[in-house]
Order: sequence, then C-alpha cells, then structure tokens
Amino acid sequence: MQYSSKFDILVAAIVFWCSSATAAAASCAPQDSSDDSLAVRLVATSAAVVSLANIGSLSDDESETEKLVARAQQLTNLTSFDGAPFSLRVSLFFNDPSGDSRIPPAQGSYSLIWKSPEKWREDVDLLHLKQTEIANVNALWTKRNAPYPSLSYWRTQRALAILHGLTYQFDSRTHIEISQISGRNIVCAKNGGIRLTQELCLDTRTALPLLLYDSTLRLQFVYGDWTQWQNHWYPHTIQGFADSQLVMHVEVTRITDAPPESKWIAPPPESTRRDWCADMRAARVSDAVDNIALPDINPGAIPAPGANSSAAANPNPAAQSAPVVGAVAYVLIGKDGSWLDMSVLDSSDFKAAFKMLERLHQFPNQPATCHGSPVESETIFRISPQPR
Repeated sequence: MQYSSKFDILVAAIVFWCSSATAAAASCAPQDSSDDSLAVRLVATSAAVVSLANIGSLSDDESETEKLVARAQQLTNLTSFDGAPFSLRVSLFFNDPSGDSRIPPAQGSYSLIWKSPEKWREDVDLLHLKQTEIANVNALWTKRNAPYPSLSYWRTQRALAILHGLTYQFDSRTHIEISQISGRNIVCAKNGGIRLTQELCLDTRTALPLLLYDSTLRLQFVYGDWTQWQNHWYPHTIQGFADSQLVMHVEVTRITDAPPESKWIAPPPESTRRDWCADMRAARVSDAVDNIALPDINPGAIPAPGANSSAAANPNPAAQSAPVVGAVAYVLIGKDGSWLDMSVLDSSDFKAAFKMLERLHQFPNQPATCHGSPVESETIFRISPQPR
C-alpha cells in the first residue's frame, strides 16, 4: 500500500456525518470533561476544499498515540462487559472484482445478537454462504451451507471487528505520523518496513478511528458516520478499499435491545459443535508460511506477445523476474496443530497458491487453546512469497 494512496482515500472517502440533523447541531462526538481535545463536532468535509499537509514523522508522539488508541478501544467496544445486550443488523454490498461499475454489487446481510462474551449469535447471508454461529459458554455451534467460510465472510468479519473495540499492536518499528485535513489533526501509526503489517489513523480530538489497514486481506477499512449507542460509539458506514478501488460497503441499519435468550440460543438442526471459550488463545500458523517458495509452474514458458523485450530475449527462466503470487488462504487447525482443512480464498494465481499450500502440510501449527487445552479453530492467513 502506498502512503499517497492512503491519503487519497482519507480525503475522498472519510466524510463525517452525525446521526441526525438535531445531533449535527450539537456536539455529537464523544466528549470527556477531563480532556478538552475530545470536545469537537463531527462536521461534513467537502473533498473539494480539503487542504492536506503532511506534518511528518513524530516518533516522540508514540506514547500519546498509545493513549489515544486506548481511548478509542473504550469508545468503540460495544461488546464490553459494562454494555447491555443488543441486537445489530447490517447490510453488505460487494463490488464486482472486475471493477466494472456497470455490474451491480452483490448484496448480503449480517446480524449479531450479543448477550455477553460467552453467549452470542451471528447470522450471515452472502452470495455463496449462509452461516449461523452460536456461542454458549464452552461450545461454538456452526451451521453453514459450504465447506468453509467465503472470502466475503472474512472481509465482513474484519470490517466489523471494530464493534468489539479497536485493537492495535505497537512494536519497535511503529512509525507515527501526523497530518492535517482542513485544520483537523490526524495521527497515523504504522508497523513494518517494506512490507506493511498494520496501519491505523485516528482523529486526535475525538479519538475515533478513521482508517485501519488489514495486511492479510490487504484492505483499508474507512469508518464514517459515528453514532452513539449507550456509552459507546459505532460507525454507521464502513468502506473497504483495495488500493484506491472500493471493494465493499457496509451499513449498520439497526441496533436495538437484544431479544430474550430463549428465542435465539438453541442451535439449529444439523449444526456441528466445537469446543470453544470466550477468552480463547488464538492459533498461530506455522512460520513456514513466511518462507514458502514460489513454485516454478511453467519452466521455460514462452513470453506472451507484448511481453518485455529483454525478458523475451532471455530464454533462461531463472534469469527472468517472476511476479509475486499473493494469496489469502483458509485453514482449519486441529488440536494437534495439523492442517485439517485448507483452501485458497483469493489469489492472483490460484494454481501456484494451491501448490504452495500443499507444501505446508508437513509443518505443524500452534493450535488455539482454551484454559490451556488445545481446541480446533478456523483462521485465514496470507502467502506472500518473493520471486525466485
């Protein structure tokens, strides 16, 4: 992801609106009497009049940024222990991968009933996936019409993760930058060198997130129209960008008090059960994923017409620069760390990606655990091998 493209997205896509005309006339952002910097109105900003000035790297501001992130985590965590049970409905729109605006977006829906971290229900209805998951203390019940969750499902999950509170891991390579959009200070933290692993941008006055980069899906999630629910805030709209292309659009259409538990906690027929816990320690995919080699699928292949003339003149494939084959892969990790199931969800070259997945079977993973006991779990990861 190029830094300039991030600012293009911030300027063009992050437009803040309050949830109603009445609220817009008041101070509708979260306020804290102990911190005057949080008292601010969220007003619409026209991209045509935005003046963007990159102030530059301010590494001394890392501690202040950490405090801002902690504040953001508190504000955005609808599922915190002090929150009341709620029911939430979301409309989903996925643009065609071709980028052709004449093709209408695929639509879907998502709903969440939340009583506590140990008791909740999630229903997803997407183009190629219908899935229900119900958590009940030490069990996770799942019913789906497909062998594994689709790419659109994982995009939805990552986009809506903000509802469980913003998370960001600072490390020794975290780089802090502050910029200004129409007089408003925006602080961005990013990790990683050449290969970006995390990036987060927040409004310094409200402490609300503006943009979060997901390095696995390589999507930038842009949050807008922050709305209050009880003591917390949620984005009414979320947009997902791949570089500068809009990939998905999310709208929170309704949030209300949760219905009685007896109406939703029972698992549907033909559900499968898996050991689970609310404080599960996530599985860790084998480090071999980071070192997997790009397969040489077509050695000695003849370049296509119009290919670079220097490459065409060189018959030695090893001397030619092959493109990096990126892939998003799904895996079900067993209690012993084995690869129980795996598949490629997205790739620039599915054939090469599947060949790389086959090589990973011999490398065990670190399984998820519940109170020290291993459990099965699903996750996704990215394969980004370097060219040969």
